[in-house]
Amino acid sequence: MASLFEMTQAALMLYDLLNQEEIDEQTIADTLESMGADEKVESYCKVIKQLQADADMFKAEQDRITARRKTAENAVERMKAALLDFMTASKKDKITAGTFTVSTAITKAVNILDESKIPEQYLKPQPAKIDKAEISKALKNGEAVAGAELIENKGVRIR
Repeated sequence: MASLFEMTQAALMLYDLLNQEEIDEQTIADTLESMGADEKVESYCKVIKQLQADADMFKAEQDRITARRKTAENAVERMKAALLDFMTASKKDKITAGTFTVSTAITKAVNILDESKIPEQYLKPQPAKIDKAEISKALKNGEAVAGAELIENKGVRIR
């Protein structure tokens, strides 16, 4: 059986012959049928559906693992907070428990009170981000948007 690429090339040649009026549409249909085009397309659709199911399964598994990771990280933070509360209440800065030594630590972090008062030298410039959804909405409403156009993409939908 020919590949879909080979069948595409053959179909293009057949349609060229049709445009030159050397063959009729029935000949094209019969030729494509004899090449097994319907079976090849069906096979492609089956593979596409399976790959899409695999991708969906991988995404679901990724989401599940991400949720479990977040749960574990939250549990670590809660347990560290409980240890800190215990050490603070018992007035201890260091505890040796078996093979572990737990100690309190003082860290410093910046707390921004008012972003508008921060001097320019401490600001990182950010590149502007294009809002394609808003541009699409404007173009669909007939508005002109300089530097943008609404294009049509042809794709395949398998049901």
